[in-house]
Amino acid sequence: MKAEKTIAMLIILFIVLLSSCVTDQLFNKTEPQSESENEQVEDVKEPVQEVLSEIPSNQDIDGTWINADYDNEGRSGKVVYTKTGGGTYNYEAIDKSDGSGNIFPGTVKYIERYIDSEGRLCGKSLVTIEGGMSWETLDRISADLNTLEHQSGVAQINPDGARYSIYYRQ
Repeated sequence: MKAEKTIAMLIILFIVLLSSCVTDQLFNKTEPQSESENEQVEDVKEPVQEVLSEIPSNQDIDGTWINADYDNEGRSGKVVYTKTGGGTYNYEAIDKSDGSGNIFPGTVKYIERYIDSEGRLCGKSLVTIEGGMSWETLDRISADLNTLEHQSGVAQINPDGARYSIYYRQ
């Protein structure tokens, strides 16, 4: 009887320790344990070079951006930003890069904008589509001003992550 109680206690202790380890890993409370896990952690570059209250007109998101690869894929093939002032833009997400299909109008209000250490215009915004749906996004325009990267629901843009989109200035 005493041996059965000891075995039962050891099993319970093992389960508690195992669940504690799993919980810590799920909530990122442990450091990577191997070099392969370290390789998966992207180098984080110092993002802020200069915080901007107003974006120079030649570096603005204002305009039309397309990616024909998104046509018929369930993502907008064309997005249009029209500056209204004070970091706010009228916004249209259009099904296809040729302008056909459904149009989802709304507004974009920038919460933060800055130029990063690579000369890219970066911003955090709140997108609100007519009808009330809204979400936060991150945007990044390349230093040559021809590429727009866009991702929602993240703390840092990740081209391999979910909800990542890339558009090219038209």
